[in-house]
Order: sequence, then structure tokens, then C-alpha cells
Amino acid sequence: MTTTITTNNNNDDDDDDDNAYKQFLQTHQLQLIFNSIPKHLYRRLYEKMKNEIFDSGKYFQLCPVDDDDDELEKSYNPERRFYVSTLENVVLDPEKDENAIFLIDHAWTYRIKDARNDLYSISQLYERMTSLMNVNSDVKDDGIELILQRMWKFNQTYTLTSTQIDPNLDVEAAQEPYWYIMDEFGSSIRHSSTNANVYCTSFFFEPTQTMFTLLYPIVRIEQPYTEIFRNYVYDNSSTLDRNIKLLPWHRVGFRKTILRSLTIENCPDMFTKKLQNSVEIFEECHKNDHYDKIPIHNERKTLDSNRILKVYTDHDLIKQYLTDEHYQLIDSSDQADIIFTKKLIDDFRQETLDTTLVNQFPFENIITNKELLALVSRRWKALYSSTTINDDPYIDSHGSPPWLPTTFILTYELPQFAVYFQYREDQQIDNTWIVKPINLTRSIDVSVTNLFDMVIRLPESGSKIACKYVSTPVLLKMPDLNDEGVKFDVRYVLLVRSVRPLKLYVQKIFWLRFANKPFSLKTFDDYETHFTVMNYRVNAELRQMDCETFVGLFNEQHGGNWSMIEQRIFQMFREVFHCATIEEPPLGIGSCISSRALYAADLILEWNDKNQIQPKLLEINFTPDCHRACTYYPNFYNQIFNVLFRDQIDDHDVIDISV
Repeated sequence: MTTTITTNNNNDDDDDDDNAYKQFLQTHQLQLIFNSIPKHLYRRLYEKMKNEIFDSGKYFQLCPVDDDDDELEKSYNPERRFYVSTLENVVLDPEKDENAIFLIDHAWTYRIKDARNDLYSISQLYERMTSLMNVNSDVKDDGIELILQRMWKFNQTYTLTSTQIDPNLDVEAAQEPYWYIMDEFGSSIRHSSTNANVYCTSFFFEPTQTMFTLLYPIVRIEQPYTEIFRNYVYDNSSTLDRNIKLLPWHRVGFRKTILRSLTIENCPDMFTKKLQNSVEIFEECHKNDHYDKIPIHNERKTLDSNRILKVYTDHDLIKQYLTDEHYQLIDSSDQADIIFTKKLIDDFRQETLDTTLVNQFPFENIITNKELLALVSRRWKALYSSTTINDDPYIDSHGSPPWLPTTFILTYELPQFAVYFQYREDQQIDNTWIVKPINLTRSIDVSVTNLFDMVIRLPESGSKIACKYVSTPVLLKMPDLNDEGVKFDVRYVLLVRSVRPLKLYVQKIFWLRFANKPFSLKTFDDYETHFTVMNYRVNAELRQMDCETFVGLFNEQHGGNWSMIEQRIFQMFREVFHCATIEEPPLGIGSCISSRALYAADLILEWNDKNQIQPKLLEINFTPDCHRACTYYPNFYNQIFNVLFRDQIDDHDVIDISV
């Protein structure tokens, strides 16, 4: 009887495990396919992750690097103290061996903004990283600086849903990258472009919420003590792009030699690409959009301003603060005169919208997507300045306007960025860059750095742009900081009633955001020194100042010229929209007689080479957070709606800057 019970329990256990395995296959199918994991490895992979079986030590060993050896790929990985080889009698067959997949543990997982603090606060982490990265320093502060530089030769990445996103405020969740250093075994696997024999990839095991790195062979390995290589750059990019992506693992001298051979004088064709005219890039964002291909040039659609207009919206603030008697909030978009939504509209055809007005324009992400904004801004030179305006040949060929930081689209311009970085380094010009994701807000996944390796590798976590960091910002002295100056940025609300002709308005009341610490270029990972978005950070001080108080302080500290600066800002806005509307879709914002829009433009002020204050555009936001505006000016949305939908202009607060 006892035996029978035991057997039944074993059968039940087997059934449970089979069911769990089937569930694993279902929930992890995309990862299994995306990472090209052979099917005959699935079961063993599941068992190893479930039971956390790290058995690589039975197959591989760490071997000390001998610099005198005539080994393969000697130009790569000079910092690594060890390499990995198989043991004497190991044979790994990727076609037949069901056990030929191995787990690699992670020694350190972090977000970039937390890296320095982790090295100070996590027990034994500093010591482990100095050993793993071959860092020798008698002073911990200096050792940490070396680790923060060298870690880009060891880093791997994956993304998870951002903890900075509020589902009640945001349209959709954003993915935020995490970086990690593999353990001593994984970090010792060296690169080869031609002799790679294993593949490594990160894999998230949902039952335990654990991220592993997987290793499996891609060719048969049978020779005793075979060195294990992996390819650090697996993609289909061009030979030049691939070679640039591999530079972080080369010696610095080699990097400089390569990049100095690719200067604008030697390779002029590389710097004359006109991406601002690339239909393919612009259409990529609008594959499923519907709009009137033949522009309708009728008069702008207007509604009877005397009747009550029915408004459908998914903005909680509008529901709370739109109190003007001319508007009635309704719950169904079908009966609405006005649709004001956070969700992206993809059908702007007149036959669809009919008499309804909407708060979006076709192809408006030409200005709200950082990548596309940088591209359309390059039309400025053809529109406003046909002559050379800059002694820097790279900036002049780039076509960037004076009001936009020099920007490289790293998806398409990685080699150009790399060459320009080396040029600035050779000229001993400030080489600090801010690297941003193309479509996130609130400073999520934004990094400031002067490290070449870091900029080259950051796009592995998602599409990025690299903008020249404003390293000489206009500062505002704060009494509570002993009159030391802090960074600030300025937000203006822009209203668009039509694009052809352009009807552009700006609200005179602007909004300010401040850094919490005095500005300094000593370190770049101190958030409260270099960033101003504090209202989404836990326990961060939020400095508040109305625009009138700011203007008084600014004029007092900078010579009483805010009105002149403001005119430059308004001119900048006008030029941005001129660049964005001069072309028809998909290269420009589309004309739609039903469309209106509210945007928020963020800018910073810079001291230029002539010691003049130059506004620099940072970004233009779709559906900006207007909570502070409503709190201080409860009539905010009433005024916005009257301008956009009833053509009622309050000349005191709203200015027409169309021409």
C-alpha cells in the first residue's frame, strides 16, 4: 500500500511538472523564439532555471591571460585578466546535446543613475568589481571613477517597465533599461567576430521573476581546452557601423587612429547625408495612419461660438477645470463636437472626422519625437541661412540651427558622431553629451557623459539621440545655496490652430523647473545637479517660482534683458514650426481642417561663444502634464479651449507669433 501511494504521488508530481513546463513554453514563447534557442534545449533550460542549476564549472574553466601568448583577437579586451576555455574531455554539440545550455549569474544589476551609490553602499561590490575589471587604485574614489569608465566594456542590458510611470497620468507604460555585469565566468568570455562559438543572451524567468544570462554553443566544440568566444555585436548593420560599435573593446590608441582616418576631409560623403529628406525614416512612425493624401485647403473649420460645444476627453484635469459655460462634457466621443484625447488618433480623413474638431494634427510627432525634431530642424539652414555660420565644419555640414544643440541620430549617424567626438577631443573642446531616448519624457533613461564608450553602447537599450550638452548654461543664483547658480529650464505652452497657413500662439505665462544643487561639471551622474524634473522623484525638493518673480531675478542678475530673450524664444518657436510645416506629409505636419493642438516646449538658455544668451530647444511635448498650470491658474483650460475652438484670443495672456 505504501508503494502504491508513493507511485501515485510521483505520477502526480510528473503531471504537475509537465503542466508547469507547458506553461513555461506558453509564457516564454516570444523569448525562446527571439533568442533563437534550439527547441531541443527547452526542457533542460526550464529545469535549470527552475532549480537554479549553475553547472558551467563542469564544462568550462577560467584561464589567466598571458600577454606573451599569440592568441586570437589580441587587439580586443585588453582589460580582461582571464579567458574561458572548455575542460579537457568536453564535447558540446549544438545539434544533439540537450544539456548544452548554461546559466550565467549576474554580479551586479543597476540603473545608470544608481551605479555610483551602489559602489559605495553595497557590501563587497566595489572589491568584486575592481577584481573583475582589473582596476588597481589605492583610493576608493579614484577606483570608483575607473569602474564607472571601464564597466562599459563589461555591461549587458535588458529593459523592464519603468517605476517612474504613473498609469493614471501616462498613456502607456514605458520601458526603462537596466544594466548588469555578468559574474566572473561570463565577464571573462572574450570577443571574436570570426571565431565566436557560443551565443549569450539575457532571459527573464517569470515564475521566480529572475533575469539570467544564457550561454549555448553555436558550433560543435570538441577540441580540449578550446577557448570560448562570443560576438559582442550581433546585428545586421553596415561594416562601418559594426566597426564603430566594436570600438569600446579596442585600445584607445586604435580607436583614435580609426576615427582620425574618417574625418570630413577624408570622407566628405559620410557627412552630406540629408536625413531630413528621408521619406523612409518619417514614414516608419506612421505605417497605419490614414489622412487625406491630397491636402484639403478649405477654410479652417469653425464651430458656432454661441452654442454649447460637446466635449469628449480622457484628461482628468480637463474634466475638472473646463468650467466655461460654452462647453459641456460628455461620455461618448460619437456625439462630440470636440475630441481632446491622450490616445493617438490615426485617422484624419475628412470623411471620418466630418464636423468634429480634434486636438491632434497628422504627423505631428515630427516635432514631438526627439529624433524627428532634430531632423526637421536641419531644414533651418536652407530656409534662413545659406552661408556658413559656424567655424566648425561638422556643425556647418550638419545644418543644425543655433537654437538646437548639435544632435546625432545614433540609429543612423553613429559613425558621424564617433568621428565628431574624436574631432572635439583633438581640438580640446568640451565633449560632454546628453543621450536621450527618442520618445520618453521625465528624464527617463537620459544620461550625461563625456565617455565615448558609454555613448556608443547606450543605444543597445533602445533608440537614442546624442545631443551636445549645454555645458555653459545661464544660471540663476539661489539665496539658500549661498547665491550659487543652479540650472533651470523654461516651459511655454504653444497652441496651433492650423499649419497651412500657420496659426501659432504662445501663452505668455511660462513655467520654470530648477535643479536642486549648484551647477558643476565635476560629475555627470548627480541627478539634482544636471536635471530639473523633480516632481516625479521621491523625497526630492521641488523649487517653485512664478514667472513674474523669475523675470525680476533674471533681470537683476543678467542685466535686465528678459524681454529681448523672450523675443528670441518666440522667433525660435516660429522657425521650428516653419521647418516642420514647409514639407507635405510624411516629411511635414499634415494640414487638417479639423485639427487643433496644444504642445509644451521646453528650453534652456546658454551662453554662446560670443557671450550672448542663446535659447536652446530641448523638446516639444504632446499632452503635457498641466497640473501645475491648473493649480495656479484654474482658468487655464477655459482659455486654451477658447483659443483653439472658439477663436477667442485673450491678448493679455496669449500672443499670435505666426509671423
